[in-house]
Amino acid sequence: STNLTQSLRDSSVSMTLPDLSISLNRFYPFRRKHQAGKERWYEKISMSYTGSLSNSINTKEDRFLHSNLIKDWRNGWNHSIPISGNFTLFNYLNISPSFNFTDRMYTNKIRQQWDPNANAVVRDTTYNFYNVFDFNFSLSFSTKLYGFFKPLKFFGDKVNMIRHVITPSVSFSASPDFGSSFWGYYGQYERVNSDGTKEPVKYSYFSNGLFGNAANGKSGVVSFNISNNLEAKVKSDQDSTGYKKVSLIENL
Repeated sequence: STNLTQSLRDSSVSMTLPDLSISLNRFYPFRRKHQAGKERWYEKISMSYTGSLSNSINTKEDRFLHSNLIKDWRNGWNHSIPISGNFTLFNYLNISPSFNFTDRMYTNKIRQQWDPNANAVVRDTTYNFYNVFDFNFSLSFSTKLYGFFKPLKFFGDKVNMIRHVITPSVSFSASPDFGSSFWGYYGQYERVNSDGTKEPVKYSYFSNGLFGNAANGKSGVVSFNISNNLEAKVKSDQDSTGYKKVSLIENL
């Protein structure tokens, strides 16, 4: 798609050309075209792709046709590739690993430094091809436990059986610190305050990027969950089997 906004009041022009979105449905790259026998573990690995390309400018009408594609236009391409799988271990334990990769492509990079004479930040833009990527990994485990309870005759004979389903799960997720100097996505300078003290300032090289920057700071998360479902098997004259299932607790 494309978009053009023009103001006759001050001859300003805002244009996006193009604004492109690309998506690829989830597929299994290692799955055999003609399967024979049991499905192998690596055939359960799936992935998909989502991409966004954008190119935009805000300028005046007399400068629009003379604008430079790299220096005057804001452009970028964002790629997102999630990879995941679902496996069963010992017939009872479900394992779901996932890996998410994001790549941003830019054509400029802005460096900052403190100018003590002007008492202000000076910015210097360099034009080249830059890749800014980040990723995170997660792993989850889950299983199901079943319990069956026969009600005492004291409560009557209408309830035949009660089933309790417990679904415990635990998940881990982590991503490194993309704000470290190793990746080269962030810079730092010392700002001099009015009282003469120096203060370190961390900044992003791609603060003007259409799709942002990689996350500053590492993260690690552990999550626990226990889900409970309770249902009863009761007599019913309207069911051909003579019984019907009634949900007592859907999700606790």
